[in-house]
Amino acid sequence: TYEDVIKNPEFKGSILSFNDYSGIKVAKVDERTVEFLLEEPDAFFLTKTMVPILPRHLLESTPVTALESSTYGMQPVGSGPYQYVSTALFPTHQEYGLEAFESYYGDKPNINTLLIKVFPTSEALFSNIDTLDGIRSVSRSDLEALSSHENFNVESYELPQYVALFINNEAPHLKDVNLRLALKLGTDKTSLIEQVGQSVSIDTPLLEIDQENWTNQYSVKKANGALYETAWQIPNKDSLEQAGQDLDEILEEPSPTSEVTYISSPNQGRDWKTSIEPITIAGTVPEGTQNIWVNDYQLTLYTPGDLNWSYVAAKKFDSIESGKNVYEIYVGESEGDRVLIDAITIYYEDDSQATDSSDKVRIEAENTQAQDLPIRENREGDTLNLRLLTSQSPPEYAQVAQIIKQQWAKIGVGVEMEVLDGAAFQERLTTRDYDLLLFGQNLGYNLDAYPYWHSSQANEAGVNLSQFKNVVVDFLLEKARLDDDEAARQDTLNEIQEIISQEVPAIFLYSPTYYSALSRDISHPEFTQLATTTDRLSNIKSWYAKSERSFKEGVGVLSFFTWIVKQF
Repeated sequence: TYEDVIKNPEFKGSILSFNDYSGIKVAKVDERTVEFLLEEPDAFFLTKTMVPILPRHLLESTPVTALESSTYGMQPVGSGPYQYVSTALFPTHQEYGLEAFESYYGDKPNINTLLIKVFPTSEALFSNIDTLDGIRSVSRSDLEALSSHENFNVESYELPQYVALFINNEAPHLKDVNLRLALKLGTDKTSLIEQVGQSVSIDTPLLEIDQENWTNQYSVKKANGALYETAWQIPNKDSLEQAGQDLDEILEEPSPTSEVTYISSPNQGRDWKTSIEPITIAGTVPEGTQNIWVNDYQLTLYTPGDLNWSYVAAKKFDSIESGKNVYEIYVGESEGDRVLIDAITIYYEDDSQATDSSDKVRIEAENTQAQDLPIRENREGDTLNLRLLTSQSPPEYAQVAQIIKQQWAKIGVGVEMEVLDGAAFQERLTTRDYDLLLFGQNLGYNLDAYPYWHSSQANEAGVNLSQFKNVVVDFLLEKARLDDDEAARQDTLNEIQEIISQEVPAIFLYSPTYYSALSRDISHPEFTQLATTTDRLSNIKSWYAKSERSFKEGVGVLSFFTWIVKQF
């Protein structure tokens, strides 16, 4: 399974999107033992052993490229508590029969047979609802009707998943971080989430860290302010004033190291204006570097020889102040032989977050009163219309895209929606043929963010959907895979999030809430630590549909009557 299939370059199965098996040697020791040899420590290794083992006697003649379309998928052989026994096709639906596997290595399940019915539409399912004991997925449109149904209990659950608007960082006009920041500031997530019936807001793709520390502020005024620093302007000056535009234009001042690009963030090392802090300044250094200084501060945590470094400019460290801040990067053996290699100027406006109720009321009033603006244009007369791609499934994606289109009209950004499905959507996804992609990602069992944000995954075979490339984030993502100390890991993840927050490779929206229904006659242990919808069935052998009362060991009918007499 590992050597012949997963590690075969011709195998394109979805499992490769989540786990990296390069550098892992897999060998059979005996009939019951498999040995894994790793080139380096991997904090997420155990989840890579969760792949179901394929039966060689059924599949060895099937080419690797044909495995996903093989008929084996419709008549599987596995090692779980149930075995496949039949398929029945009806005009209205399909049925798949399972029964308890007599040779199962664990405890035999309480329920002996399962009949899985697959309906083509929700309407067909509900017309047969009286024949069902459970419904895998309940849509929001059916939620109210099913919640009041006398035969079912409806349960909700979340997965380690988020829906985001991925910004293609390779699109020429989206390379400007101020434009990406404006799109984030101009997105009213609270209103959007309420309109689509969701409830769990997400501001970071790193689901292991405290979401509240990264809350994004919605401000039409600040969004228009960020766009003022881009090539895209409102064609009518009066409209610009109506938008509340009052930020002064930054005078272009050449950096003393304008030809050197050791600084990679923020803003790809270019001078930047922002109202958000803390700011992580990060980049690389020449090989052989022993010490690094930012202005007069030596980076004490820097390891000599490392090519990557980072520095946090924050009010709590007194390393940033309102107005103009110049950060010069020096390297050398000692204080006396420092050499300037790069510099960045950051203009900081200290009013990014509402700090009291009056500020919040003011910003809410500004957002409410803001009017739609003409589509912005650059000096060449091109209009700022962005192509937003999303999938037909689930249907709420199209609704979310429409809401975003309406919200961005207040900042003069046009949206051209494309809602595709099937092969057409997959092709556009693979070729990254979009400016914006509204889509969901599931971090699986290990919450590893590497596959989604490492630059090595920004290709057709990877799932870095924003084409985000940052050498420091790459280094930190690799480090997170090696961190076995929880405190160290949290520090690494916070560093990653600081850079993602200021580089804005995507706008993170919400974590979907899912619903399933089960007959009131069926009981099961609590669902915990679900990574996929299918995980609800991971404890199915403990489900039961009938129960009976019996005397516990050492107690019988006679002792029961004796107990009754003692009560009087």
